[in-house]
Amino acid sequence: MNGRVMADFSICLTNHNSIFPPHKVAAEAEDRNFKGFFLPENSHVPLNRSRTLRKFDGIEKLAKFYDPFITLASCAAVTKRIKLGTSVCLLTQRDPETTAMAIASLESISNHRCVIGVAGGFVAEAMENHGSEFQRRWDIVKERTLQMREYWAAMNTEQNIREDKIQVFNTPVWIGSNSKHVPDRVAAYADGWLNRRELFKGDAVKALKMACQKIGRPVSEITLVMMGAPMDLEEVRSAILQGYQHFVYFISNADRDDLLAELDSIASLRERLLLES
Repeated sequence: MNGRVMADFSICLTNHNSIFPPHKVAAEAEDRNFKGFFLPENSHVPLNRSRTLRKFDGIEKLAKFYDPFITLASCAAVTKRIKLGTSVCLLTQRDPETTAMAIASLESISNHRCVIGVAGGFVAEAMENHGSEFQRRWDIVKERTLQMREYWAAMNTEQNIREDKIQVFNTPVWIGSNSKHVPDRVAAYADGWLNRRELFKGDAVKALKMACQKIGRPVSEITLVMMGAPMDLEEVRSAILQGYQHFVYFISNADRDDLLAELDSIASLRERLLLES
């Protein structure tokens, strides 16, 4: 492979517990020079899910997730460099202004290290408990993303008026989903795509380029992320050549020793890739 490999490696913690809490995992990830640390979100799991079409093994564990922004604030307190993000924040279950304020607060606490992955979710009953119609979930995600950006823009303007020490709030927003409509959504209002290659039907790189061309947006403005990235070096190398720029690995903290060994394995894969470049 010619030239330096331009790819980032991050982790997403898929279960939360107090035995080896997320802030300690984030610190371990930073020690191994990972680019980012991501957390999922789910407010609750309704007992009645008869209208939820998608089946998900182990759905009960979704009810055990910590609040991502409170948890990421604890991670910010014990790290200095690693990016902190959500994968994903369910905007159908959130007030946009309250969420925008939480993100801006996290940006201030972390010295602007945030990336926010967003989606609509798939549990219809959970969305409706928050007043969101399942059939409108992606309209709601777009509306609330734009509302959050308006909130941050207003914060930036107010700071200029007051002539305080200015912080610019403009957190990158990445969409996490895999339907055929996602490339168009990403091109229209997002800064990145959290893509599960095995779930997207088609060539994600080509689809994203075509979506950007349709509206005249440079595809270079968008970060293409592979979620659930492979441990096979050849697969990672091939994905980089296709156009993926960022690889996120799912890990569990059910066992501390297993988690640390997994972090070491992923870090070793990254180093092997760098040595080839």
